Amino acid sequence: MRNCLALRASLVAAALIFPAITWPETAWSQQEAADAGKTQTDAPAGVDAASPETATRPPSPEVPAAAADLRPMTPLPEQLQQLMAGGTPLNSHQTVALDRKKGRLLLHTQVACDDCILEMLCCLEQTKEHESILWLRSKAYVVHVGLLALGAEPGRPVTFTPEFMPPSGPKIDIFVNWVDQKGQLQRCDARQWVRHAVSRYYSHKLPAPPPGVELPLMELRYDPFNKEILWYGHMTEEQRDKLLSLWDDEQFQKAVRTFYRDSQTRPMTADFVFTGSYQFQQEDTGQKVYAAEGGEVICVANFASSLIDVREASSASDGGQSYEARPDTVPERGTPVVVELIPAAQRPVKKRSINNQ
Repeated sequence: MRNCLALRASLVAAALIFPAITWPETAWSQQEAADAGKTQTDAPAGVDAASPETATRPPSPEVPAAAADLRPMTPLPEQLQQLMAGGTPLNSHQTVALDRKKGRLLLHTQVACDDCILEMLCCLEQTKEHESILWLRSKAYVVHVGLLALGAEPGRPVTFTPEFMPPSGPKIDIFVNWVDQKGQLQRCDARQWVRHAVSRYYSHKLPAPPPGVELPLMELRYDPFNKEILWYGHMTEEQRDKLLSLWDDEQFQKAVRTFYRDSQTRPMTADFVFTGSYQFQQEDTGQKVYAAEGGEVICVANFASSLIDVREASSASDGGQSYEARPDTVPERGTPVVVELIPAAQRPVKKRSINNQ
């Protein structure tokens, strides 16, 4: 009971900080909402979260999606069930849990793509799963409020005009937990699943193709219109040496060596930061909407709508994305994964009095 009251106090404090947003009305009955509200923290329907007179209203659960719209999730292995059990569920699907004791937010996710160009590490379900390693069945604001409850203060999303300003905010350490094919629990820094993109074309100016060489050869091509030599994807040492032996032209040699250097696997090292996304007002209804509900939960390409972003310039342009998944480290699609979000520096959450508790 004491833990529940402490959790409720933290969430009310978070509600006072969280921007005023109007959420869709819940279809649950009052009794169902009251029962679920004992442990869940979804934003109150139609409540201005920054309003003192509504800040102590009991939280109401998010609207459960129609069963027909939800695909079956792969059952969590026992080891991951135990991990999620260490936190208090914050949503009706119990996919977001607050572990105050260990200062972390837990996300029950699933692998969406193990070998793709990336815009995100984790997106919301049925949004951008073709360019995200993981998907989460939840509302984005639940994750936001959970981070607030842990003492994390959102920073500022990326801006592109009038000049580029990278995203800022408190660092969030992210770890992924899964059970491998041998039944062993694994845990690693989420960045080990991401690398700088090499599945792309590399080009170098060259007046003419190598004489006497029939192209394409391996992944080497020549563009006569732009007078460029092209290479696609990762180049091995063996491929490099074979290409260097074709022609001793200085520019060709430089192109091959550049292709080899730039196409080598480089792990992701950039930090993740809690930017907090933003809100906008719908013209037709006047309703304020949290932009991260478009799917941008944990991004590796810069979006102003990102809830969590990378603290660097990272392209989301088609064909120019900065990152891709590492198929040698990411488990196969459908694998359940528990994500840990750990604010690197946490502010103390001021406890507030709760009425009628």
